[in-house]
Amino acid sequence: MLELCNIKNTSVLLLFFMITIGIKAQQGWMVGIAPSLELNEELFGANARLYYGPNDHFCFGPEVTYFPYQEIDNNYELTITELNLNAHYIFELTHKFGIYPLSGINYTIEKERLIEGTNESEEDNEFGVNYGLGTHYNLGKLYAFAEFKGIAGELNDHFISIGIIFSLSGSKEIPEH
Repeated sequence: MLELCNIKNTSVLLLFFMITIGIKAQQGWMVGIAPSLELNEELFGANARLYYGPNDHFCFGPEVTYFPYQEIDNNYELTITELNLNAHYIFELTHKFGIYPLSGINYTIEKERLIEGTNESEEDNEFGVNYGLGTHYNLGKLYAFAEFKGIAGELNDHFISIGIIFSLSGSKEIPEH
């Protein structure tokens, strides 16, 4: 009997979760991916983002950018993980092309280690403020975007990301303005 109750509860929760996602997806959820370049040490990484747009001009959401260990000096390598919560206000210049300022908060984890097999490493974790500028081009159900982002704080840094954002609103196209 207990197993039957757990199955029913799990089924109800799963159904609720699916309905909630379906409703929210129709309200403007978007997911994006991009390769990223860290400009201070010229590291290559990957960016993933999930944004919600309550209207045609404003969107916000979390982002994660990861740069795996890469050589920065003769004997050292560096990895960076960024956790961001950003917001954009989009100025549509044409029905397909827009620009946006970027602002938000950041938590950066930087780890530096010796390449030569020792366990010696150094780690810095700091909060910062994001600022930047981006542009997007509407391709129907997705956007191509390019953006510059800087971080002001103890771990100042600069990044360029170029990628694609997909609408999660099913078969609906992202609205053209």
